[in-house]
Amino acid sequence: MNEFRRNLVEQAFHKLDQDNSGKIDIHDIKVFYSGDKHPDVMMGKRTKESVLYEFLDTFEQSYAVNHPDSADRVIELHEFIEYYNTISCSIDND
Repeated sequence: MNEFRRNLVEQAFHKLDQDNSGKIDIHDIKVFYSGDKHPDVMMGKRTKESVLYEFLDTFEQSYAVNHPDSADRVIELHEFIEYYNTISCSIDND
């Protein structure tokens, strides 16, 4: 990832880290993302929390490939960066 993109990723992480703990968890995500309108929640198949945890799991998947014991649904900066490193290769232009 180039420096410009990495700086944006770090800014996004710090924006999501509402309590400045250096980690993003479900409490931080709830400030920005609601599962209320997810189709499965609206149909009663899933809870809002399960949708939020699925969202958090997305960021851990890239890092967990090489660190399988790291899956804790708490996203640290290095995990967040690894996620964006993985998808960055498919983005041609900033």
